[in-house]
Amino acid sequence: EAGLGIAPWSPLGGGWLTGKYDRGQRPTGNTRLGDDPERGVEAYDVRNTERTWRILDEVMSIADEHSRSPGHVAIAWLLSRPGVASVLLGARTAEQLNDNLAAADLVLSDAELGRLTSVSATHLPPYPYGMIEDFCDVDVWKRLGTASSA
Repeated sequence: EAGLGIAPWSPLGGGWLTGKYDRGQRPTGNTRLGDDPERGVEAYDVRNTERTWRILDEVMSIADEHSRSPGHVAIAWLLSRPGVASVLLGARTAEQLNDNLAAADLVLSDAELGRLTSVSATHLPPYPYGMIEDFCDVDVWKRLGTASSA
């Protein structure tokens, strides 16, 4: 719309959207969080929330419907978002990179995109986001997939 694009990084949330972590069980082994469960914004205790698990449940459900990996679904959803020009993958191995690249051919239905958008909506408060609507004539809430700020 404004000629700008977004290139988000870490589309799998530091491994969270791959389905490899479990509720109530801190990760161990050769993974980002297995090596360091306190790893910044990816930290297990930070992300181990009901919101995270609801998102992951929906991602897993759609992945099962397509016989694809949860990572494919997460990347396909992100690529469908308005303004996303590209996605910066954070693969640790060549195998992970190849798997992530295979997500490019997954096309999700409007209903599936809606399910993912709804479950992942941040439900941000009207301030300061409402100001963007008021002063820039941009309907942020519809673009974020959240309820109206009215």
